[in-house]
Amino acid sequence: MPETGTQHRHIDRAEQLESAARLTAREGEGDEERQALFFEGPQEIGKSSLLLEIYERHSANGVYFVDLSRTAAEHDVLESLAMQARRQEVAVPAYRTTRDRFAERSSSPQVDMTNVRMRHATFQLIAQGEDRGLRTASLSDALLDNLVAEARRPVICLDSFEACARPMRDWLARSLLPNLLSRREVSVFVAGRQVPRLSHPDTALVRTLVLPPFDVRAVREWIETLGFTSLTEKAAAIQEANGGVPGLLHEFFADHTEPANGGTARTQDRPIRAIADDQDSRDG
Repeated sequence: MPETGTQHRHIDRAEQLESAARLTAREGEGDEERQALFFEGPQEIGKSSLLLEIYERHSANGVYFVDLSRTAAEHDVLESLAMQARRQEVAVPAYRTTRDRFAERSSSPQVDMTNVRMRHATFQLIAQGEDRGLRTASLSDALLDNLVAEARRPVICLDSFEACARPMRDWLARSLLPNLLSRREVSVFVAGRQVPRLSHPDTALVRTLVLPPFDVRAVREWIETLGFTSLTEKAAAIQEANGGVPGLLHEFFADHTEPANGGTARTQDRPIRAIADDQDSRDG
């Protein structure tokens, strides 16, 4: 389960959050046929925070969040979803049964290959690889059937797609995501510096949104929300210095100390323009 709290709430991103709400409700122009939104953008642009906000807004329903940077294999993704389902009192009996059946098969005695010719050994290795693919597909089918049972409409959030190794990326794009989209009850949100490229006809069910930097209005709203009155007239300069990048703005505001009794505001002795220098060094 992801860490949640007000620190993840976006001041901006109203357009993206409205699109997410329409998608889960299957209403609104152009969104009624879509099931997935992919959020793409560079580091620090706020992809994970947006995904966490969507997660929080659907907490009363069946909602699942998987940080792909912390999952090493396909089984880890499925097991994370299953564990979250159990915490939400969603039974996953088909998944458990399928998992136990494959566990029993994998623990059965192995064929002794000592006196088998190499071509047979090669065949055995291929068979084992095919069995792993069959196991993953069977587990995925069983789990998703459980998640949508009893007219449930689960929301699946997958973060940090770019952190996946190639085998995991291929499985997500070619297997898990198409499997999710084949169930019309499911809504899917994916975030990453790069996002999956699906094949036809699944592409028609997905909308990809590139997240832009925050504008001056959003920075001013953030300042007002924090109660930093000394910065009210500096919103444009702060936005420009940080390029509107939410991650850099967060660092700037986290370092800011609001003056007391008419004193001078301090941001850890770092002037606004210093943040721009930091950004230039990172870009370089």
